[in-house]
Amino acid sequence: MKIMICGKGGSGKSTITTLLAKALAARGKTVLVLDTDESNLCLHRLLGLPLPKVMMEAMGGRQGAKEHLHPTLPKPPEEALLKETMTIPELPTDCVAEADGVKLMVVGKISRYGEGCACMIGGISKAILSCLQEARDEFILIDAEAGLEHFGRRVDAGCDLVLSVIDPSFESITMAERCDQLAKGAGIEAFFVLNKVDDGLLAFMAERLDTAKVVASVAKNDDLFLQSLHGRALDVSLPAIGDLCSFLERYRRPASSISI
Repeated sequence: MKIMICGKGGSGKSTITTLLAKALAARGKTVLVLDTDESNLCLHRLLGLPLPKVMMEAMGGRQGAKEHLHPTLPKPPEEALLKETMTIPELPTDCVAEADGVKLMVVGKISRYGEGCACMIGGISKAILSCLQEARDEFILIDAEAGLEHFGRRVDAGCDLVLSVIDPSFESITMAERCDQLAKGAGIEAFFVLNKVDDGLLAFMAERLDTAKVVASVAKNDDLFLQSLHGRALDVSLPAIGDLCSFLERYRRPASSISI
């Protein structure tokens, strides 16, 4: 299952991605986290993993990535980092870090002043998701860039569902509503994960959101905050994340929503 995890900056989408990845792995699932956020520099630390070689750099930077995505001449199989169809074990090994059942691939980062926009990173992300074939009990969690640009680039097209992480802010709620609309346009169902909430905030947020789409409510947690603040691996176990895992294990994408 491919799951796009999105939200506004600061909503906690990387925290939710990390906790969900570790919880699914603990249930015996194969988990790949795909870091498509060009600005987030610390996802690997939250996961407790070394930083693997960045996929765009493995392709030879922006110019090399263009040639890999749109080759003027066919590449021999041994030089092609992305094939028409791939499985998780077939991903380039130096671009994948792994520990405790969780794998991480980093698509690209903005690292130099004036190097250009993140469109190439979106293109690589889309190519990986389109060729990557997951097996039963394999979960691919895509930690998207902040905002909604991934919908504009059609990166979500190959995903099974979208999880929109919502923190207690008017902007976050409004973005989640727009996310729901855009996901429908892609033929994908969107669901909501409320983050950093207490009972009072839950009641307020429920007034604005379709509660049938809320699949988890994660309370504010001081341990999570401190681990994240110090750049340590997250090791907090939360019942809400267990409930989210159970929902995903049961979920089946409606046949009528699958776009051809």
